[in-house]
Amino acid sequence: MINDKLNIKQLSEDFAQNKSVQIFNFLKEDNANELYNWFNFDIPEDWWFTSVHNPLAKDYEGALNIQRKPESLNLIDEKISEANEAFLNGNFSYVFDRSLPHAATCTCFECQFLKFLESEFMLFFVNSITGMRLDRTNEVFASRFTSNQFLSPHHDENKGKIGFVYTLTKNWRPEWGGNLHFMKEDYRTITKTVVPVFNRLTLFDIPSKNGIPHYVSHVLPTVKSNRISITGWFDSDVAEKC
Repeated sequence: MINDKLNIKQLSEDFAQNKSVQIFNFLKEDNANELYNWFNFDIPEDWWFTSVHNPLAKDYEGALNIQRKPESLNLIDEKISEANEAFLNGNFSYVFDRSLPHAATCTCFECQFLKFLESEFMLFFVNSITGMRLDRTNEVFASRFTSNQFLSPHHDENKGKIGFVYTLTKNWRPEWGGNLHFMKEDYRTITKTVVPVFNRLTLFDIPSKNGIPHYVSHVLPTVKSNRISITGWFDSDVAEKC
């Protein structure tokens, strides 16, 4: 599944220098296109859930996940407006579509890919680049950002040691929004911006259990394309390097 032409040595050097690395053309072309087609054309719409922050809860606690069915669309529109109002008032907020765990017997392309991410082969690949002893994934899911959706600055406390984003978005333009921004601890200074690029895996070090501040900027109201990615964390209980 992984592109066998990747330069592991160079990727490892890039990660060592920058504490993050962007792996372009991560999967073989056929595998990447299968996932792209699944999330953009084949997945049933009611397999998506619009995730909205509960303003009375801290960070992700108490998230409201609304299944995307025709009878739920008016409620979803209301929650999108509420989330944006909270954002403009300076409060932590978010709204985006995401997947929730499927049945254990599900063999869809998403479930196949999630199983691959936690495989020994994938863990060996990530450890070879990061120099860590990662042995599992944490909370992996697909996300879809559409018009007026966003994710406020946050830190992913206690999520894992390496965060990752695998992007399944074609022909995205940075001026449309939906870009991943990393920040300093002041939550104001942007240190890096990652624009969605098809079939690219981004790995980034999480230097402490407190996480690293980052956010996804608003997708403009008139954008018709979907910003789709699979995101999660690699982790282990081992602290030392290989």
